[in-house]
Amino acid sequence: MASKAMVLLATAFAVIGFLGIYVPAAAESSSGFAITEVAVAHGTTPWFLTSHHGPGGGGGGTPSAPTTYPGYIPIQIWGAYQYTSSGAYNSNYGSGETIAIIDAYGSPSITTDIAAFDSAFNLPAVNLQVVHPFGKVSKNAGWALETSLDVEWAHAMAPGAKIVLIETPSASNTYLINDAVNYAVNTTHANIISMSWGQAESSMTVASLASEHDVFAYAASQGVILVGASGDNGANDGTSSPTVDYPAADPAVVGAGGTTLLISNPTSTGGTWGTEYAWNSSGGGISSYFSEPTYQSSNGISLSGRGVPDVSYDANPNTGVWVYDTTTYQGQTGWIQVGGTSAAAPQWAAIFADAQGIDGYASLNGNNVHSLLYGIYSSSNYASAFHDITVGNNGAYSATVGYDEVTGIGSPIVYNLIPLL
Repeated sequence: MASKAMVLLATAFAVIGFLGIYVPAAAESSSGFAITEVAVAHGTTPWFLTSHHGPGGGGGGTPSAPTTYPGYIPIQIWGAYQYTSSGAYNSNYGSGETIAIIDAYGSPSITTDIAAFDSAFNLPAVNLQVVHPFGKVSKNAGWALETSLDVEWAHAMAPGAKIVLIETPSASNTYLINDAVNYAVNTTHANIISMSWGQAESSMTVASLASEHDVFAYAASQGVILVGASGDNGANDGTSSPTVDYPAADPAVVGAGGTTLLISNPTSTGGTWGTEYAWNSSGGGISSYFSEPTYQSSNGISLSGRGVPDVSYDANPNTGVWVYDTTTYQGQTGWIQVGGTSAAAPQWAAIFADAQGIDGYASLNGNNVHSLLYGIYSSSNYASAFHDITVGNNGAYSATVGYDEVTGIGSPIVYNLIPLL
């Protein structure tokens, strides 16, 4: 879900913001969405848009499923990004793989919420393990909605994968990164880690960036694929000047940016990719701390530092996805249409699980994922595996032919991408 306007403490105990929760306004203007600050918690400032709810009126809590746009359902996203050649759902995708999702506080209703989500969309029952290894967690409605998005949509796109939800007792980077990432690697033995939270790189100290990078570099060295949302406050990431969002900006992490996806003829049984352009609130840019990695520079991309994001996915809340959440937020419960790069991260994590389930861990892992992605970008297979997003901007950067700092190398054509990985 994803925007983030967060005020963080630039120390070893900095507080990280979930990339907010975006639900759509009636329309998007050239300057973005009208937003209203609703809460400040643990040093973060989540921002929300006007609510838009599904069946039951006002988010009325009914498990009856939405079927058509506005708001996409799993089979429509599955068809638009061509997870299978025919568009038919494959419940075996992701089998044998484990996705760890890290969220502060988690959700007290996640097990019943995802059961209702699966029932509504005829998905197989999720293999979900919920853990809180660092102590008791309290309820936080914003993070609960974030958790519902992450778990439900990772499962929808990798239905056969096991999901381990790691809930931390606060949103500090000590818990979310130092503790939870290491726990995911060493205890849950996850293949992929999804992180829909972050903070402006410019708000962090050099010592903190170096320390957190060590955690991610270790995880990648153990073969774990890390996926982070690139943020939802455009190129400035909620600050006064361009900066990238961390941890998506870490060179060991796959940064997932945001687009506006328009599906042709969406129905309750599917849809096809129509067109796609950059979401104007997508985070992205060039790191001021990390130098350009060789996986970018050796594949025809010349930047002054690490470019973010690497890839992109539907994130505009006006073309968002349906989430089922019964942990009441501001009196709202039930079906909620949600967007943001927090939707992109867990679904890219699912794609990697799908690829590993078919091609094997040895073929795709944290040691080679960036090289494989950018190798495809610089090859003759690029146009068959990715939609190159060439329209739109995030304030400081514009989408263009090839790599750009808004949408990366593009959004996936999954069925063609998987064998190349």
